[in-house]
Amino acid sequence: MPHVTNIPLNLPSRASPIGGAMNVPPPYSPSYSRVSSFRSPQLEVLLYSPHVTTEPTSWATNRTVPIYSDHDSMSGKVILDQSCRSGCIYLTLTGSFCVKPSTGDAKKASGPAPSSRHVFFYASRTIEVAALDSSPNTPSSFRTVFSRRKSRPSTAEFETRTFPFAFDLGQSHTGKILPSTFSSSGPTSMPVELAYELVATWQPVQLTSKSSILSIPIVIQPDPHLHSLDGSTEKQESWLEIPLKSQRPVPVRCAITLPSTLTFSRASTIPYFVVFTTTPRNATLAREIATDATISISVTSQFFYKEEPPVQSMVDTQMSEQSTDSRQGRLKRKVAQRMRSATSFWSPTSSMDMSIGGIDSMVSSTFTDTSAIRSRSNSKSSRLETSSPLLPTPPPTTFTDTQLVHKSMSIGFPKRPRQSAKNHPTLEAHRSLPDGLFKDKIALHRDMLPSINWGGISLKYFFDVSVTMGTDELRARVLLRVT
Repeated sequence: MPHVTNIPLNLPSRASPIGGAMNVPPPYSPSYSRVSSFRSPQLEVLLYSPHVTTEPTSWATNRTVPIYSDHDSMSGKVILDQSCRSGCIYLTLTGSFCVKPSTGDAKKASGPAPSSRHVFFYASRTIEVAALDSSPNTPSSFRTVFSRRKSRPSTAEFETRTFPFAFDLGQSHTGKILPSTFSSSGPTSMPVELAYELVATWQPVQLTSKSSILSIPIVIQPDPHLHSLDGSTEKQESWLEIPLKSQRPVPVRCAITLPSTLTFSRASTIPYFVVFTTTPRNATLAREIATDATISISVTSQFFYKEEPPVQSMVDTQMSEQSTDSRQGRLKRKVAQRMRSATSFWSPTSSMDMSIGGIDSMVSSTFTDTSAIRSRSNSKSSRLETSSPLLPTPPPTTFTDTQLVHKSMSIGFPKRPRQSAKNHPTLEAHRSLPDGLFKDKIALHRDMLPSINWGGISLKYFFDVSVTMGTDELRARVLLRVT
């Protein structure tokens, strides 16, 4: 369990919009009280989370890493430096798992075996930033240039540009839980590492300006107040009895009894009972089975991954519209510049309409012609696709791994079930009791990976039990859920 640190919340008091007049927007209210700061030369990212943990770094002080649960939403804001004029901010949240090479594969290889990384969760945001309006041909700008006395800089020049954002951590996927951050640390654990990362990228419009990439680690773990069963001291009142099956008919019935929920915490134990009854009742056969039968118990984990088609990134509608408007505005300015360069200064101004309306009509016609060309090209390509044979698609990437979590074996059924001591049992109730009972429990450990059912990733735990009597064997497999 990572160490949780409380950090006071310090927010900037003022902010400026993307462009236009320098008006102070309403204060941004974060959803959580903990804040983690990550900086680069061009931008700073603040993340608000219910919990944080410390991570060692190469600097003198450790940095904080935000912690979220599978039902939280990740919110924060990006603060741009004043040197950044116009461009785009790309925010990408990814969840990936890395398959670590086993010890045997590492020994066989001459060098370090490469690990394969696959992305199972993807979400993105795009924020287009426009430069602050500044027209150099206004009289005020000439007065500023030729002014003899330097004016004091205004407070607007020092204001930062802030852009809030938020990500959904899987609340829209009903019935599925986002996998927790995991890294194997023991020889019995699965050689898989699950990690989450938020990448913030600043891409300026001008090629002479510097871009910036900031990678931020994110920790996702179950909420201990809502999902944990570690501190539960209540006794299990409801049990589920599952019969064991054999390949051929045998005069014995066996069953495995488990808690009815079939859900266990990684810090808890799995109690179970194995019982048998001879049919018809045979005291000699019952004594033989109770003495010589072999009971085998095992818990295995099966990890499966299948690459799925990429999910469409979640982009805000408002940001997309703003991006389209800005691209159309840039196209209008380019058309106007080309028109001015094409006309010489001695040609009459009436020969070409330089109004905004004229430019709009030309731009709209340009878009119309482009769309018509695209439609014709699409129709041609569709005809070509129907005439030409389709190429076979490559098979999706898959990965499977099976690990043995627990295995035990016992000889015989040492006990016989008894009725509750509260009431005196009847003779019929005493006769209906099984002939033999085996009782035990399995201790789990925190190094286990919780059960996963998300996208193309599946991690399942199975409880296998078998009872061997001579040449006959009875088996059963039960699906468990580990939290």
